[in-house]
Amino acid sequence: MNAIFLGGDLRQKYACELLNNNNIYSEFYDDFLLDNIMKDKIAQSSIVVFPIPTIKNEIFLNNSSSTLIKFNEVITLIKNNSLIVGGKLSQSIKNILTDSNLSYVDLFDMESFQIQNALLSAEGAIYYAKQRFDRSIHGSKIAVLGFGRIGKILSYLLHSQGAKITVCARKDADYTWSRVVGFDGFKIKISDDRNNLSLINNEYDIIFNTIPHWIIEEDLAKKINSNTIIIDIASHPYGIDERLIKKYNLQYYRELGIPGRYAPKSAGEIIGKTIINYIFAREE
Repeated sequence: MNAIFLGGDLRQKYACELLNNNNIYSEFYDDFLLDNIMKDKIAQSSIVVFPIPTIKNEIFLNNSSSTLIKFNEVITLIKNNSLIVGGKLSQSIKNILTDSNLSYVDLFDMESFQIQNALLSAEGAIYYAKQRFDRSIHGSKIAVLGFGRIGKILSYLLHSQGAKITVCARKDADYTWSRVVGFDGFKIKISDDRNNLSLINNEYDIIFNTIPHWIIEEDLAKKINSNTIIIDIASHPYGIDERLIKKYNLQYYRELGIPGRYAPKSAGEIIGKTIINYIFAREE
């Protein structure tokens, strides 16, 4: 059994090292050309690991090479009995893999990976907030928009440091959990009616957004204190229209890909261990 890592960042490098340490011969290529040598390596690999996210612009492999490599060209080289590992695969990409009779696993379809990755995202979000915040987290008023995996862990970590937490949750179950564990909270909807979100006042020191939707609309943006730090860790389209950021001169910071930047070795080990566990589970 052997693996090849195509594209990515330090996470893939550390994941590759972990597989090698567990007797799975692995090679990592962050910058490569699809020449005959590389084509042979891909064809001879029993595991092909792509970066997170795997695709950019729905066409090209998300690697650091100046040469754009089409994802479809790569998968034509992979053997049918090989395993493809990717991250944040779109449904159209999954359909292509299925139609090509290729076995694949999307790391973001695996709950254990999602939880561990969410922990790194939450830790990193606090780390980057502290870099821009000139006060202690203890005693600070903090709003967390969204109470999914990251929102839950983020709220717990902030609460453990003495912050006063207000949670804004979309789902009934998440809102209920936020109340059960003792957080103040508002229930919000992704619709034209965001009256509950407008109840957030201008007293918050930090606002963390985890909702990939323009949830911070003008009625809220114009009330946010000029000293408030906004840390947005949601995926596209993020939590606010850039027009409002400029209009109200908000202290807004978009922090993407936190696990790979904040703790690449830990993030890579999570990827590596998830791959190893998946392989062993398949063989049972």
